[in-house]
Amino acid sequence: MKTNTSKSIVKAVTLITVFSVITRTLSFIYKIILSRIISTEMLGAYSLGLSVYTVFTTCINSGIPLSVSKATASNFVSKNRRNIGSSISSALILSISMVIIMSLTVFLGKGLFVNMFGNENSYFILILLIPTIITTAIYTPFRGYLWGRERYFKVGLVELIEQALRLILLITCSLILANSNDLLPAGISYIIAGAITTILGIIFFFKEKGLLSKPKYQFKQIFKSSTPITGVRIATSLMQPIVSIILPMRLVAIGFSQDQALSEMGITMGMTFPLLTIPATLIGSLAMVLIPKLTSLANTDSSATIKKQLDSALIFTICCSFICIPAFIALGIPACEFVYANTLAGKYLSMGCWVVLPMCLSMICSSALNSLGHEISSFKYHLISSAITIILAWFLPKTFGVYTLLLVNGIGMSIVSILSLIKIHKVTHLAINYLGKILLLGLITVPITMLTKYVYNLSVLIFPSLVALILAGAASVISFGLLMACFKVIDISYIKTSVGKKKSKNEI
Repeated sequence: MKTNTSKSIVKAVTLITVFSVITRTLSFIYKIILSRIISTEMLGAYSLGLSVYTVFTTCINSGIPLSVSKATASNFVSKNRRNIGSSISSALILSISMVIIMSLTVFLGKGLFVNMFGNENSYFILILLIPTIITTAIYTPFRGYLWGRERYFKVGLVELIEQALRLILLITCSLILANSNDLLPAGISYIIAGAITTILGIIFFFKEKGLLSKPKYQFKQIFKSSTPITGVRIATSLMQPIVSIILPMRLVAIGFSQDQALSEMGITMGMTFPLLTIPATLIGSLAMVLIPKLTSLANTDSSATIKKQLDSALIFTICCSFICIPAFIALGIPACEFVYANTLAGKYLSMGCWVVLPMCLSMICSSALNSLGHEISSFKYHLISSAITIILAWFLPKTFGVYTLLLVNGIGMSIVSILSLIKIHKVTHLAINYLGKILLLGLITVPITMLTKYVYNLSVLIFPSLVALILAGAASVISFGLLMACFKVIDISYIKTSVGKKKSKNEI
């Protein structure tokens, strides 16, 4: 039973990761092309507008689909189709109500937003993205159903198609609208891609025999479950626009011009952060699979299995976070020079790569608490983290400059991770003894970083820059993985057993 559960998790994580890697790659290419099309000042304005859009979509696309997913997973076991349909109808009412409030806020609050952003271009991109927020609100409940039914292929396919359409439309619109506002192609690409993929997601829902029923049966439950989760996501996503507004103000106060401040923000948010989120692709896949699995296990009171799944997930998260850090330190500058033609983005990447660990840990810990029914605790931890982050964002720029953006994010997510781990220990009695592993992996990082630099410096003398980056990155990941196996940070016995079984089958 445990083996089958582990295998199903591995298969699901692998499937989602494949989709996520391709989707994030397309998203990364989108950002590269956009950074080449517009100036760094315009990229900063775009990032400010997009950060508010992210808050809105996070409000809609976090607690609601997760609650529908949990309701679908539990009710599907008991074959209660009425409650499943009711949960979707309830979620649809909630998401549409939220998007109406958001849209009115944007349209009626032009003066507030323009003053907050410090420029009209940021407000312009936010207005352009309103239709995408609406389509997101419509698709969200149907996505939660597919997620709860563990139809990860269809969820991943929708997201992949959306990102591919955005990229194609950005290039097309940039060529057609060459003399118009620089931000118009970006807005149009979001609008059309969002509308098409929402229709596709609804088609998948009905093909999976989904139905809608009266919301009165599940409205209270969905509202109660989704509210704290949405609060967590709001607290997290609000940090980006709040810090993005505070930081330029503080940079100007210490001597930066407004254009310089926006340029620095554009580099950090538009270039460095997308690279730092690469490890989160795999962790996001694991979090997505873990929620319905832990929800089902919690209903059957399988405490031993829950502890085993959580322990494996946390160790996996720590290892995935660390395995990227040597490459970020050693290759940050040449990678950003190759991708963005920008050295400063690479310096920030090398300096801020430690943020990857708390980023990934906070993601998996929050998902675990939500799955186990402790959404309110997770919400409290994010509120505490958010308050501290805002205070630090005001005082630290004088010492750390624009690096404050990375620093306060790392500190905030570290606070969430620590508090969440303590709560997980209290709830499941899981032994939280990962400090030794973290210190060991930190020590392993030093020689691997030196090796990565050496391989790159040697390779770049012989091969083009791209080939040298690939060779050095591969050497970094492989050597780090081997050292983790040597020091028994990861258990390779499962791999050996799997290989042995395959050989036995072939011999028969």
